[in-house]
Amino acid sequence: MKKNPESEFKAFLEKTGSRYSTQKQRIASAIFNTNHHFEIEDFIISMRKEGKDLSRATIYRTVKQLLEAQLIQKITTQDGKVLYERNIEAHQHDHLICSKCGSIFELVSTKITQYIDEYCQKINFKPDYRSLHIYGICNTCADDE
Repeated sequence: MKKNPESEFKAFLEKTGSRYSTQKQRIASAIFNTNHHFEIEDFIISMRKEGKDLSRATIYRTVKQLLEAQLIQKITTQDGKVLYERNIEAHQHDHLICSKCGSIFELVSTKITQYIDEYCQKINFKPDYRSLHIYGICNTCADDE
């Protein structure tokens, strides 16, 4: 996990001229403590169930800023569903996404990371961000056919 994602987010907001309000702090903290992929609407519902009545606009705006700060990442499935996950782990990971049921599997591979790093170095390319999604059919859906 990155050292302190809350302080990274606060620094990002200050650098971009935005306030680190109590609402943004609550939203960011809740996201950083989420261990799964989530849709914004589901996140809003869970926040409200916890008694945190935050405006929908503030949540969407904060998610956008967290994306810009590269503290969360966006995953779009083939059927157009948009999911988010925290991007605060020290290890890089990619995703295998089932085209039928939408299940997402984490792919952690030092070999893939090493290859990408070596290739970028070879062509003198400096990546800002990495996102690799591989679509296919999971075992469960393949067995159902």
